Amino acid sequence: NKLRPRLNLLVQTMAILFRRFYIIGFLFVSIVSCQPKALPLLKVAKPEIKSLSSLFSELEARKLAIRDLKAFVRTKISGKNFNQSFRQTLLVKGNEAMRVDTYSVFRQVLGVLIYEGEKTLMYDPIKNRVISGEEVGETMQRIFGVNIDFGDYISVFLGGIPHLSHLQTKVAEWNSDQTVLKIETINQKTGERVDIEIDAYTLLPISLTVIQGAQEIYRVYWDDYRKVDKLNFAHKVVVKVKSKKQSIVVKFSDVMINQGIPFDTFELASGLMN
Repeated sequence: NKLRPRLNLLVQTMAILFRRFYIIGFLFVSIVSCQPKALPLLKVAKPEIKSLSSLFSELEARKLAIRDLKAFVRTKISGKNFNQSFRQTLLVKGNEAMRVDTYSVFRQVLGVLIYEGEKTLMYDPIKNRVISGEEVGETMQRIFGVNIDFGDYISVFLGGIPHLSHLQTKVAEWNSDQTVLKIETINQKTGERVDIEIDAYTLLPISLTVIQGAQEIYRVYWDDYRKVDKLNFAHKVVVKVKSKKQSIVVKFSDVMINQGIPFDTFELASGLMN
């Protein structure tokens, strides 16, 4: 009998605590349920591709929009028993002319290379003269470790697809997540197979592979696109030559587009020519 009051008091206390916890829990659930739910991030809608011919027309128009280019570049060339970086200035005028001045880390001129009208000239500072023909390839191999055909690469450095007007589409398909449009083409002029990858959201080229027969000639990657004067320009270009186990990585800075470049920029002093 003496314990009964104590038990009653204990039961009343527990009942009060239970009611308090129940009210607090109800309020917590109500508050949480009223919070706005996080919505999934919406992806930017893909631009409509009306046809491959219209896409190629847009790519061609984009390439033609870059009439000239001035930039500083850092070029890293890697190959078998060769790994070197260069500081360079790059001047390009459409698909007509290109000039590359190469400097050592001490700002000494290692060479001046000019491509103009399908002709390549190179100033060799060691011999203090201008060379042409096969000697250009030999000198490039000695200085840079590679021999480059600038007829193709002049478009590549501008972010364009070489010989685009000669390409005929064979197959076009999306990758598994439909973020990249993969296009297989044939160069009607050379017979080479050219595989192109286009970003589905920007419609900009991200890679290119040129194949002759069963052999891969070279592969290109465009990356780090940034706006320059309202034009998207790839500030990183990677060229890989599988057969020679060589790679060229070009990183652009201080890019200027369509500022005008006089044609005498692509001429070397007549005294050196002699």
